[in-house]
Amino acid sequence: MKKKKKITPFNSPVLLTINAYKRIVGYAIRYANDDISEKKWREVYGILIGTIENNAKVIVKDAIPMVVGDRAGVTYENKQYVDMAQIDASIFERSVQDDKNDFIIGWFHTHPNFGFFYSPIDCMTQLGYQIPNPFAVGLIFDHSKRDSKDYFLGIAGLRLKDPDLGMSSTYNLIELNYEEDQKIMAQKADKAIKKVNRNISNVLKEIKSIDEVLRKKMLAQLQRNYGLILVPKEDIKVTDNEEEAEEDELYLYEWDPDFFKKTYRIPKFREKIEKTISEAYDELDKLVEKNETEKFEIRKQKLSKKIQNMLAKPNEWYDKLMDEFSKRIEVISQFFNYLDTYERKIIEHFEERSSEYYKILDDLNVRAELNLENF
Repeated sequence: MKKKKKITPFNSPVLLTINAYKRIVGYAIRYANDDISEKKWREVYGILIGTIENNAKVIVKDAIPMVVGDRAGVTYENKQYVDMAQIDASIFERSVQDDKNDFIIGWFHTHPNFGFFYSPIDCMTQLGYQIPNPFAVGLIFDHSKRDSKDYFLGIAGLRLKDPDLGMSSTYNLIELNYEEDQKIMAQKADKAIKKVNRNISNVLKEIKSIDEVLRKKMLAQLQRNYGLILVPKEDIKVTDNEEEAEEDELYLYEWDPDFFKKTYRIPKFREKIEKTISEAYDELDKLVEKNETEKFEIRKQKLSKKIQNMLAKPNEWYDKLMDEFSKRIEVISQFFNYLDTYERKIIEHFEERSSEYYKILDDLNVRAELNLENF
């Protein structure tokens, strides 16, 4: 009787889901396809999300695009490591919440018309995944190897045979299985490719608009005219770097003017509205102490209306800003899976900045009602 082959991490099979495959192909095809001159083809890199089943089989459930590189090779910068750490933390939180065991199971990159092999740099990257996790897999996609007749998907899985040897380790192809029949996988991927190719230019225009119009013009103008966000004085510096200039993460919402004046640059509108609210609460407190109920109600209504009128414009401008953002997100959302780190970060950065403004504006709107228990 033939002895059954023992499953080791190296020869454990990998199951590639249609979701992960479509995401790899949909992103890769943006930078290398038959409609683009081969001289302009570029490699892309991303990470794989999945789980290990029964300590014997890897399931790749998703693929997250990270960065685009050159014709042959991708430079992975420090900021990508930061992004990957954030993604890893997000996956962990989601896994705990959904009672799953998903984590970063490996990586993928493309070899446009180069085939399936590891360069020395690829081996080093694979080591980074396989040393902590012997089951880690690397996938390589080459669009030129896709075969519409035989429905070959143009993708292969690789592992280092003995990662303990470091860069001296050899590598080999591993068993790669698919969630569905390869013909169905190919057909579904083709639909995704056509959709991406047809819409990606509009998507990128909307992303550019979020950055250059909504954030740098509309949100900046809102802050200039009706500034609410406090900027820590120690962080103020002259720089041509737009992202660096906006990295002011500390915002406090309970008003302490003496403290803030020492520590923060306070926008004039924020100072004025905070002073008006504070004075209104002080006046109403005195009326409560004197038990002047009728006068209290009259003054409360009048003072509240005054503050609400002061907040009318920032509320109007903010609503218009977010309405414009929603219109752009409606175009982008269907293709969010095919965007890389840089493109996603533009959207996230706008959301973070606008959210900071909204948190303060919302707090002021609540306090403008002049309910003493909110003070």
